Parts: sequence; structure tokens; C-alpha cells
Amino acid sequence: MTAELEAGRAASAATGKTPAADGVAPGRSVAARIEFANTLRGVAAMSVICAHLGNTFWNWPQLVEWLTGVAWVPATPSTLSHIVPSTLGSWGVSLFFVISGFVIPFSLDRYSVKGFLIGRLWRIWPTCWVGLSITVLSVVLGVHFMGGEVPFTFRDAITHFFPPFAAIADSKQIDSVMWTLEIEMFFYIVCALAAPAMRTGHWTLWLYPLGLLALWVGVDQIVAHAQADYPALVRRLTYFDLDPPYIAFMFCGVALSLYQRGKLSLPGTIVAVLAFWGLFALTQRYGHAAAKSSALLFATGLCVFICCMIAQRWFVRVRILRFFSDISYPIYIIHGVAGYILLHAMMRAHWNSDVATLTVIAIMIGLAWLVHRFVEAPTHRIGQRIARRLSGPAV
Repeated sequence: MTAELEAGRAASAATGKTPAADGVAPGRSVAARIEFANTLRGVAAMSVICAHLGNTFWNWPQLVEWLTGVAWVPATPSTLSHIVPSTLGSWGVSLFFVISGFVIPFSLDRYSVKGFLIGRLWRIWPTCWVGLSITVLSVVLGVHFMGGEVPFTFRDAITHFFPPFAAIADSKQIDSVMWTLEIEMFFYIVCALAAPAMRTGHWTLWLYPLGLLALWVGVDQIVAHAQADYPALVRRLTYFDLDPPYIAFMFCGVALSLYQRGKLSLPGTIVAVLAFWGLFALTQRYGHAAAKSSALLFATGLCVFICCMIAQRWFVRVRILRFFSDISYPIYIIHGVAGYILLHAMMRAHWNSDVATLTVIAIMIGLAWLVHRFVEAPTHRIGQRIARRLSGPAV
């Protein structure tokens, strides 16, 4: 693949035409060029749901109680809890972050900054509203019928409906996935600010994640040393101690996107990917955030993406893979707390744990399809129309 790409760039330099960054015909559509990334989106979503419902519910009862407000009833763990590693969810998140870093620059090529941001809001918020409504309703019903106490306030819930405002408002997390969506939204803001450099591949693009990490160093020191004297300030800075390293990691995907589009050389891509993964690894080793991720695990997600990028010629539209790709966002938003509540109820009804787990996963997949079909897809199309109108004939 490397020889093909470099030859393509040399040919384009001679002809003055834009190179086909992925080593295929220049006329290849954007959709075709990111088909492998869309396929991986479905893989990432299923990794997260299998980890949460197949492992977390059975092995992390305190976390489940904290999220649902319902007492966890001891039960025979499902077979999946012995098969699915607890790290599978984090691996899926790492893959999501690389995919976002890779795909978002394509959107900035198509739309103006204003069109891009409005389009992203239409893409994220309506589905988020439905997904969080299902989460909140599940908890309320679960507490009503099984006892317990709703573990969040109205203020906590309402701020989550408009990510990333929950982070700014110092709200309690009401599920196990919204923190990643907040990071995603902050990443969009950074991309909007860096749009000119991201479109051209100018070297100043890399100042944005580096500047963000420099800011993180200051925040991390405050979190580390001001807890006793300024607990309220530290609490409000917690998200800003957590989020910047992941945004820097997402720039590994940005570098791969620039290479795909012929705007960054292979050596430059290698340096950028290694540099931002390395910086992410340092933040997880030496930072003071309460929650950290395995840099090695994130490296495996990054490597899987790169391998699939190299083999992207062999990715074709397969119906089942396309299905999971299409529902990846709604299933990600919906499955966690709602799935835990259903499993709570089934364990109290003495269901077989394996049957219960597979049933809940199937229910979440079906529910996600309904949300995709009647909420995500139509609102996404509306967002695209608005984005095109705001962008005009030229970006």
C-alpha cells in the first residue's frame, strides 16, 4: 500500500491533480473511502455493549448500583462474564476515538465551520435526547418497582441532554458512556477552531492538541494539590483533567485522515501518530485524574484501525456489518443503564443468566434500530441539509 500511495503522490505532483490518498481511483467517493471506518464503528459499539451487559453487570455490582439506584441481587454470572474481558469496553472506546479523529476532517472538507457545527449538533443531540430519556425513564421505573433511590437530580439529568454542558455544570454522571460523548463534543470545538489548518494539513494544526495538553498540565496540577483548600474548584475541573488527553489521542486519527486525503506524508503520519499516542500514554501514567485508561489497550485499538486502513480495499458493504454500523450511535447511548435495569428485573424473576443477557442485548439492538430509523436518520438528514445551506457553494 505504501508504494502505491507514494507513487500516486508522485504522479499527482507531475499532473497537478489531487492525489487519491488511499491508493485507489481519484473519483472514489468519500463514503467509499471511509467504509472501513464505518464498519469498525459497528465493531466498537458491539464491543462496548458486550462488555457492559456481558461483564460489567456481573462483576462490578457497586458500579451498577451507583448508576441504577437499584440494589444488585446476587446471581449466577452469565457465561459471557467469563468470556468477555472487562477491558473490551475500553478497547471499543479507543476505536471510537480513532474513528472520530479520522472521519471528522472529511466533514470539515465538505462544510463551513458554521455548517459543520450545526450539522454535528443535529447529528448528536436529538438521538442523545431520546437515549437519555430511555435511561432516565428506566431508572425511575426500576426504582419504583424494585426499590432504591434515583441516584441523580433533575439538574444532573437535564444538563446531560446537552453535551458537553454536564461537564461544565459539574453534574453527576448518570450513565457510563456520556463522558465519551462530552469528549467528542469538545473535540468538535477544537476541530472547528483548527478548521483552516485541518483542511490543508498545515503544520500549525498540531499546535491545537499541544496547546490543549499544555493547559491540561496546569489543570492537573491544581487537581493534584488544591483538593484540601479548594474542593469545589477541583470538582469542577475534574472533567477538564480527564478530557484533554483523550482529545490529543484523537489526533492520531486526524493524522491518519490527512494521510488518507494526501495532505500528510507517510513519515509525518508516523511521527504524528506515535507522538500523540506517546503523549496520551504519559498523561495516563503521570496525570492525577481519578479515572485512567490503559495506553497499551488504546494502542491495540489504534493498531486495529491502522491494519484495517491498510486493508480497506477489501471492505465492502455487507448488510449485517452495515446494520451494526448504522445503529452504533443509538445502541451506544441506550444500552448501558437501561440494560442494567432489565437485567436487575430478570434476576429478580429468576431468569437464567445466559438467557437474560442475550435477551437484553437483543432488546437493546432492536431498540437502537428503532431510534436510528425514526430519530437518528431523519434528524441527521435535516442537519446535513442545513449544513449544506450554511456552507454555500464553496467552503
